[in-house]
Amino acid sequence: MIRKILAAVLITAGLAAMSVPLFYHFYGNQKTNELIEQFEQSVEQEHMEDDEKEEEKERKNETEAADTKAPINEADAALLSSGNVIGLIEIEALDLKYPVVEGADSKQLAYGIGHISDTAAIGSIGNCVLAGHRGSRYGTYFKYLNRLSEGDMVKITDKEGNVHQYEVVSWEVVGPYDNSVKAQGEETELTLLTCENSGTMRLIYHCIYMEGE
Repeated sequence: MIRKILAAVLITAGLAAMSVPLFYHFYGNQKTNELIEQFEQSVEQEHMEDDEKEEEKERKNETEAADTKAPINEADAALLSSGNVIGLIEIEALDLKYPVVEGADSKQLAYGIGHISDTAAIGSIGNCVLAGHRGSRYGTYFKYLNRLSEGDMVKITDKEGNVHQYEVVSWEVVGPYDNSVKAQGEETELTLLTCENSGTMRLIYHCIYMEGE
């Protein structure tokens, strides 16, 4: 009898232990999807307001000009009005899509990719540095960043709905306190940053600006 009770207790404990990581992963995905939805709705609203202003100014000619702005579908048009979200990053080669948040502390990186605040803004001259976890209980984030190759494209939509395309040109592994990854220059660049070697080093991907819409 005691053996049966003990076996039942052990089975119950094992099932509980297995459910914890599944809960965190589900919660992280749910939070990320909420941010993306809010961002996309905000971008859509921004476009609607821009169109209304253009129509008031020049009802005939300016309507076509407004339509030339980069279109964002309903699934990609909603996150910008929420909190610190400043953009949306997509990497087709990795099947990756996450909100970009301002700041890169543990709270921000729990649900998105963080923009290091003292670096260039998305699409601006200088070096825009984005950091992400190498996977966590909340999601994959930059877990597969090392699978990127030269020529792969990184697409970032900013809070105004403008789409910026960057091309991967090189990568390297540096020490955890190497601040050269944040160095600013006269070119429009993007740096993607995540952990390497169990967090003792940093994996860096360098990208150059290709085009914006």
